Amino acid sequence: MAIYTIGAVSNLDPTLALISTFVQLRITNTTAARLEPIVVNAYSITDAGPEGLVETLYFTTTFAIAAPRGVVTLVIPTTVANYTITVSSPGAAGFVSDISLYAAGRDVNGFIVPEQTFPFGDWKAITTV
Repeated sequence: MAIYTIGAVSNLDPTLALISTFVQLRITNTTAARLEPIVVNAYSITDAGPEGLVETLYFTTTFAIAAPRGVVTLVIPTTVANYTITVSSPGAAGFVSDISLYAAGRDVNGFIVPEQTFPFGDWKAITTV
């Protein structure tokens, strides 16, 4: 199983207003097999000082993606100062091409926030089991 992340995303502008209010996440099955389970988690991130960062889960969902080339699109709220999103795929260890990911933060009017756009190449694999 691989787990991907976009890393920590700051979501406040200089006036401390939220930059995006949601992220549109698209997950594509790139195999000929049904993928299950796909687990998506979103965390609010706060600075705990010398202890590091604290992640608080505020969104989670689990689902399957049909094959071939099935696509699931999620809308994840981002009404927090800092956030991160993780996506796990059920592929065997070392098999990192079973899904493709794309995420785009959107402002209150639904427009894409360029600095919160994450094509698959920007997602980092944080673990494979």
